[in-house]
Amino acid sequence: MEKVLVKRELKIKITLHVIMIKNKILLIDDDLTLRETIHEVFSIKNYDVVSVSNGQEALDLLDNWIPDLIICDIMMPVMDGFLFHETVKEVKSLSAVPFIFLTAKKEYNLMRKCLLMGADDFLNKPFVISVLINLVETKIDRFKKIKTNYNNLYVGEKKYLVHEINTALNGILPIINILRDDRRDFNKEKINELHDIIKLSGDRLNRTMSNLFLYQNFIDNELEFLENSESKIVKSISKVKVEIQRLYEDSEERIVFKIKEADIKISQKYLDFILFELIENALKFSFRSTVVVTGVPFEDRYYKVVIQDSGIGFSEDELKKIDAGKQFNREIREQQGLGLGLFLSKTILKKSKGVFSITSTENKGTEITLFFPM
Repeated sequence: MEKVLVKRELKIKITLHVIMIKNKILLIDDDLTLRETIHEVFSIKNYDVVSVSNGQEALDLLDNWIPDLIICDIMMPVMDGFLFHETVKEVKSLSAVPFIFLTAKKEYNLMRKCLLMGADDFLNKPFVISVLINLVETKIDRFKKIKTNYNNLYVGEKKYLVHEINTALNGILPIINILRDDRRDFNKEKINELHDIIKLSGDRLNRTMSNLFLYQNFIDNELEFLENSESKIVKSISKVKVEIQRLYEDSEERIVFKIKEADIKISQKYLDFILFELIENALKFSFRSTVVVTGVPFEDRYYKVVIQDSGIGFSEDELKKIDAGKQFNREIREQQGLGLGLFLSKTILKKSKGVFSITSTENKGTEITLFFPM
């Protein structure tokens, strides 16, 4: 009887959870009256609606939030609907989100132009609200089915994911077989050396899978951020130094740390993640040159961390194209990883109410500046 009750209770909880999940709509229109009307209609229908007045405001929002559908006006100040649509379609995590244009603009073949650009639908103003409601329901339903059927953890090239997993496994499975079959042929020092290789390969596989799951949580808007999270920067730096020394024997000589102690308003796991990913990237792409990491309080509100290297850097064009899973000249540069670290670090920091900036010159180096709230 107890098992039946537990199952029933679990089923009710799952059902309630499904009911509570709202489909997310991003509404962009500079007409305040229309924007408020549409917002209210879809809120009543249990949608999670976020409204802004132009494309630039929408882009700022999309740095750390992914909607299930976008409704966008064409003629707007600051950034119009066409430029916003073009920008969104270049972002992998947003490129498949249904996009509906609204406009009062009168132009021959405008609907055809919008559809050829890749928009999912088009409505002329004024329109009947029930038509928009039906359109939204249809598009979101189709989008959800596509996500369910074709959901992939990794957005980059699949061969790189396969390579990362196989490389890690090749440092684990064959050595386990050797230790199992020929252990008596090795002395203690050799056995410890093989254990270290297994540990390094296991850590690499763990980082790969952790980054994939973290990215999936971002896509699903499930990254968790607690209001009262707090971390000590020196503690995090100490932990990251140990982890990096396992990967790079010369890291102690190559990294210069100039860190002042402070409490930062971000969870310890996210702070550790950001610092590890960015410092490890700096080492990886600067070959034998020095990496400098400085950290000081800034204007009483932020803690400023600067990570500077003299490595291969990014071109101006590459800087504009940094995205999840994006890697440049991987084969030539013999890169490891999935290209998620930089993207996720930027996303997590912005969601933590921090500021992220990057400047770089090809073949001269990169400087990443992070402002953590204090």
